[in-house]
Amino acid sequence: MSDNDLKEFTAEELANSGYTAFQGFVYDLADFAVGHPGGSELITEWRGRDGSDALLDVHPGGKAFIKHTLGPKDYTVAVKGTFPYVKKKRAAAKKKRNPNRGTPTGDSWKLAAVVAAAATAVGAAVYAKESGAFQGVSISSTQPDWIPSNWPTREHIAHVLLGAILTAVLTWTGRWFYATAGVSGTGVGGWAYGVVTPALIKAIEDACPGGDQVYVSGDGIDADSVIRKHSGDMGFHKRHPPDVVVFPTSAEQVQAVLKAAYAANVPVVPRGAGSGLEGGAIPYQGGVVLDLMRMKKFTFHEAEMQAQVEPGLKKSELNELLAKSGYLFGPDPASNPSVGGMASTRGSGLSTVMYGTTAENVVSLKVVTPEGKLVQTRRRVRKSATGYDLTQLFVGSEGTLGVIVELTLKVQRVPKVRCGAFIGFANLRDAATATIALVQASLSTLCRCELLNVDGVRATNKKYGTKLDERPTIFLEYRSTQPSIESCVSDAKLGEELVNKHGAKQYKFADKGEELDKLWEARRGCYIASITYRELKGDRVYLSDTCVPISNIARMISETEDDFTSAGFPCIICAHIADGNFHACIPYQPEQQTTVKEIETRMIKRALSLEGTVSGEHGVGVGKIEHVEWEHGADHINVQRAVKRAIDPRNIMNPGKIFILPRHPGGCCDLPEIYRQTENSESGGTYNH
Repeated sequence: MSDNDLKEFTAEELANSGYTAFQGFVYDLADFAVGHPGGSELITEWRGRDGSDALLDVHPGGKAFIKHTLGPKDYTVAVKGTFPYVKKKRAAAKKKRNPNRGTPTGDSWKLAAVVAAAATAVGAAVYAKESGAFQGVSISSTQPDWIPSNWPTREHIAHVLLGAILTAVLTWTGRWFYATAGVSGTGVGGWAYGVVTPALIKAIEDACPGGDQVYVSGDGIDADSVIRKHSGDMGFHKRHPPDVVVFPTSAEQVQAVLKAAYAANVPVVPRGAGSGLEGGAIPYQGGVVLDLMRMKKFTFHEAEMQAQVEPGLKKSELNELLAKSGYLFGPDPASNPSVGGMASTRGSGLSTVMYGTTAENVVSLKVVTPEGKLVQTRRRVRKSATGYDLTQLFVGSEGTLGVIVELTLKVQRVPKVRCGAFIGFANLRDAATATIALVQASLSTLCRCELLNVDGVRATNKKYGTKLDERPTIFLEYRSTQPSIESCVSDAKLGEELVNKHGAKQYKFADKGEELDKLWEARRGCYIASITYRELKGDRVYLSDTCVPISNIARMISETEDDFTSAGFPCIICAHIADGNFHACIPYQPEQQTTVKEIETRMIKRALSLEGTVSGEHGVGVGKIEHVEWEHGADHINVQRAVKRAIDPRNIMNPGKIFILPRHPGGCCDLPEIYRQTENSESGGTYNH
């Protein structure tokens, strides 16, 4: 459609045309109908790219016209009727937001009318009985015995009408107060939440006065771009937008926002780098998203080998700061998440053999509770015997109990020397038994012990140009803070002897760690390699993790491989094998999703049957809520629910994650249907392993 084909309307013509000019985002242009020259036709072929956004705006000259352009550009459109692909915008002036709030319209008004009618009928019957209308009446043989023969009198009619009017007025008034108070309806678990009102927005803006700290849905292209970004994570769970995104820069601002949200009974979802995979940061109840990525304060305590940091620092940023003093933070997730996110999900990564998990490296936390109170979980001393361990309660809680605003972390000396090796095996069982031998040897310099299966090696060779033999392969790295490499080489030689005893077919040693860096980067890119592995248009990648005792890892991986490959899928395994933790990357087409989910269910049940857990580091979010109850049982989950209910009695903190908390004990815990839906990530996904 060229510009010459556009139909222009003056404001008066537009008013008389039956068309309406209004602002909004078009999320799907495929069936969007607009006025055509001639005034009566509808154009149905106006299309944009999948997921493209077009801003519909009022022309500054007072004319509305139709323009066809792809991408996020300005449009002015005359639209007839209401279409499901158009989201009406809020007024630009913040004081004019949501002018209809408190008006009993739509379905709520219809419900109110039904209630009024029912109440009127009941009231009329009660009045009739009490006023004697049923006394001393004669009933005909064909007349039902509950209808009085003298019904209705003029007095009865007057009272019934009066009752109807009073009932309707009271119902309407109640509905008005209900809407004005901001109650949004029933949420997951039967909870009723407030809505984001102008008063709440003002309170948040007062708390965070920076010009670019608060973004409200419908406030323009910049705001809606931020809203969309915060509607999902890097997994494939169904996206859902928040009403407001806030970028606090201090703990005090977080406190103020939470106090306001708590008073308004509005849900709050904390968010870090957004690299999660299980939907843990998706605001399915709307409300407020707290993006903590601008909170990056850093204090180093060298004497205690501790770093006091705010949650928005990414892992790589933290290590850059620590490197200036010769230190590092040990846990090493490949996705470079925020440290707050690492603590919230217990994501640990590739270096657990030497440095331990993220949970083991958190000394203390400062947390803002749902009511806006600041709590320090413990002092940053080495020993403390003063009550419950609140630090580990909040670690792994995925934002469901409060907002982490500061972390005190253990740090380690940067190694002075590194060396390593990669070892090929005939099968996974030999690789696993060799790994067990390495772990049992307690090699003090062993830092990393990682595995790629055959498909993993093939995908890595194809994507990154590595030339590994196509067999199960273990990657080892040894580190030492001593200037001499002797300790590393000594451990590496003992490691070589051990793996050779357990069937190693290929062993290549590198006396400088830098020689292995390309392979480590390829190992980190296992997920990326899986995306293009089949070279099929439209391929998505399922990615999950489980963890089992190391003695069961060979069986776990082998049976999972067999399950996927027998169904026609490649199975790319990248594993922190020394931890018993592995990730399955499965390329699939959208129509194969049901099959993939069925195999995933078998994989999860297999891990549980082998004394494992449904997630080693990705967390629960919404993707593994059902699986967690399989693992722990109802009694265990009810203890967790009791903790949640005690700390967050209004259930505003990231509601509906980890488990469903019913509004009343014993109430419905069914998963919302949206939790079972999927959607391609806006950025195509990431990896967190």
